[in-house]
Amino acid sequence: MRTILIVGKSFSGLANFLLEHGYDFIVLRDKKTTKFPEKKIKNRIVTDFSDTHKMLESLEHLKQKPMAAVTVYENYVLPTAIIAKQLGLYGLPIKSAEACTDKYLMRSLFMDTPEKISPEFAEVNDKQSLQDFANNHTFPLILKPANLAKSLLVTKSNSMDELMKNYQKAQRLIQETYTKYAPERKPKLVVEEFLAGSVHSVDAFIDKNGTPHILPQIVDYQTGYDIGFDDNFHYSRILPTKLSPEKQTSFLHCAELGVKALGMKNSPAHIEIIMTKNGPKIVEIGARNGGYRERMHYLANGIDITKNALNVAMGEQPDITATKNQPVAVLELFPKTAGIFVGVKNEEKLHKLKSLNYLSIKAQNGAFIGKSSDGYKMAAIIILHNPDRVQFQKDLDFVNSEVEVMTA
Repeated sequence: MRTILIVGKSFSGLANFLLEHGYDFIVLRDKKTTKFPEKKIKNRIVTDFSDTHKMLESLEHLKQKPMAAVTVYENYVLPTAIIAKQLGLYGLPIKSAEACTDKYLMRSLFMDTPEKISPEFAEVNDKQSLQDFANNHTFPLILKPANLAKSLLVTKSNSMDELMKNYQKAQRLIQETYTKYAPERKPKLVVEEFLAGSVHSVDAFIDKNGTPHILPQIVDYQTGYDIGFDDNFHYSRILPTKLSPEKQTSFLHCAELGVKALGMKNSPAHIEIIMTKNGPKIVEIGARNGGYRERMHYLANGIDITKNALNVAMGEQPDITATKNQPVAVLELFPKTAGIFVGVKNEEKLHKLKSLNYLSIKAQNGAFIGKSSDGYKMAAIIILHNPDRVQFQKDLDFVNSEVEVMTA
């Protein structure tokens, strides 16, 4: 039996892929996020990820050695690397996994590259260390958790007063946010230079030799700030890119430098970069596929992201050959004003769009929703796809101008 170990929790797209391609799988579930941890389920082992010794002990329940250990969630990148090493599997080196999940360590390694590929930064140990950094750098500045995802608690400050207020808010919310979204991690804040420019990302697969296979298909972003929100979430992810060929070349070069600086192997990578007036600068690199990339690259380019991630986890070569180039957009909707969720404006018309591929309203009626920077997640997700570029743009324009999350 060809068995794959899924670390942390499963993802329906991955589970379905494995079953459709003749693999069995075991899920190593997190005790802290499992409703009934004592319940015996055939393809599940429950463990305590906060205790490495107990986590490794739980591997004794495996009936056979798996072909690979994989994860699709940021919280489990480091445990997956430790498990792969313990089982003698191809895996991300532990030091790379640590750097990929801690922006302070990541930025430190970027400093050793032959070109400047990331902003100036510092760890925030207390109020004084934050003030010291601010006194030696130009506003605006970004304050963010070093090891969280989804723009949670990320704030932009234009003055010292605003920075101190955002720091106080982060201090007030940080433990609660980590407990909810990353219970195994120790809260840590970093401050860094604000990078002015357009936001983009690209995905890659790094083989067993450390060679990055970077998709040439760059994804363009719009942030909350770009659309007039006082919030730093990713509003839209769009293919194909509007970057010039010259900028695309420099972007992909920067991505390669970053991946190699982290010493990655046997892993997918998601590289987020801002194209500044001084060239591309890396925001972060995750040792996982980017959000929604499985669906985006299948619809737009005919590339199987899940298959490639599994291939490199087993020490095999990825295949990133595209068979088409069609437009796709993923949009995450947040409220402009925090409050009680009452619905999505023009939802009925939204359902009738010719380019609508997927719609999921995450917020429950009557629930309190708010900004990403305050620790809330998106209220709704929309995916648009259409081979007809004119129709696609028409439908995207409608969503941008007529669809919004409503609060009371």
